[in-house]
Amino acid sequence: MANTTGTLNGFFNSPRNQRRLLFVSAAVLAVGIAVFVALVLLRGTSNAFTDTISNKPAQLYHPEKRVPVSKGEISLARKFIETAVARQNLNAAYNLVHTDLKGRLTRSEWNSGNIPVIYYPARNAETTSFQTDYSYQTSALFEVDLVAKPGSDQRPHLLFYLGLKRAGDKANGRWLVSYWQPHWRPPVPEAVH
Repeated sequence: MANTTGTLNGFFNSPRNQRRLLFVSAAVLAVGIAVFVALVLLRGTSNAFTDTISNKPAQLYHPEKRVPVSKGEISLARKFIETAVARQNLNAAYNLVHTDLKGRLTRSEWNSGNIPVIYYPARNAETTSFQTDYSYQTSALFEVDLVAKPGSDQRPHLLFYLGLKRAGDKANGRWLVSYWQPHWRPPVPEAVH
């Protein structure tokens, strides 16, 4: 009588063939999982680096040209120190200050004296010199060396930075004070051995 079990049954009975089938099926499963992840899960992911080719001209950096400091800038800075910094005639000082410094304060809030300008009773406000850090068409920065009035509870000598900006960042805009901060840093205590 003929053997009815067939050739496949003999193939699956061999341990070597069973191992080969296990490796082939594991490889097919891994390829199937990779194809599923690539097609289903990562389907909507676009390239993070977009095409950089453009028909528009490149935007190049053009540094601002330095310009000499005008008498109007120094006059404005001096008037700011005499009014806002010294807390004298705050109503007049309101019109000298850029929104970068005064923020959204109304005139009545400004006139209350609670303003974002550091108070300093300078005795040399009318005679102090202004060291120019930079002066461009629409902005300028000065260092101002102030000396306190005798008997005040302030540091006797303090260096400030005073920044100016033109209104609307236009070359013909009105100069306004946009920055006022002391240059002083607290001393670092010495280590005790």
